[in-house]
Amino acid sequence: MEITILKKASELFITYGFKNVTMDEIANDLGISKKTIYVYYENKSELVEAVVNYLFNEIKIIIEDIKNLQLNPIEESFKTYGTVSQLLKDEKISIDFQLKKYFPEIYDRINCTKSEILQKTITDNLNRGINEGLYRPTIDTNFTSKYFLTTITSFKNYDYFEIGEIDITYAMKQIFELYFRSIVTEKGLIILEQNINREN
Repeated sequence: MEITILKKASELFITYGFKNVTMDEIANDLGISKKTIYVYYENKSELVEAVVNYLFNEIKIIIEDIKNLQLNPIEESFKTYGTVSQLLKDEKISIDFQLKKYFPEIYDRINCTKSEILQKTITDNLNRGINEGLYRPTIDTNFTSKYFLTTITSFKNYDYFEIGEIDITYAMKQIFELYFRSIVTEKGLIILEQNINREN
C-alpha cells in the first residue's frame, strides 16, 4: 500500500504542485481513508519528503539501467534525459523550486545528496566521452559538470525566468543542446546531430 500511496502522491504533486494537493485529495484519488495514509506518514511534510526520495530513487534506477546498455556517452545522455522527462512529463512547476520555497528543510536535506550523485554521473559521462573521442580532450570535467548542474538549477529555481514564462521541457532541450554543442568534437557532433534529429 505504501508504494501505491507514493506513486499516486507523486503523480498528483508533479501535476498540481506540492502545496496545492491535500492529503484528502490523495486519499480520494486512491479510494482509501485518509487515516490509511497517516499509518505511513504522520503529516504532509513526511509524505512530500518520501515522494521526492521515491522519485530520485526512480531516477537513479533509470541512470543505472541505461548505463548497463553500454551506449556511447552522447546517446546515453539523451536516453537518460528522455526517460527522466517521461517520468516527470506532467511537471508544470519545477520540483526544486517548489521544495525550496515551501519545504526548504526537505530541499536542503535532499539537494546535497542529489547534487553529488548527479555531478558524479555527469563527470563519468564526460570522462568516457573524452576517452572515446566524442568530447574535447581539453575539457575540465569537474568544472564542466558543475557548470551544467548550475545552469539547470538556476533555470529550475526561476532565477531569470518567471513561472510559466517558458515551458520546462522546451527549456531543458535548449540547455541540453547548448551544453553538448559546447563540448563535442567533430566526431561527437555527428552523433549529437543524429540524436537531436531523432528528438525532433
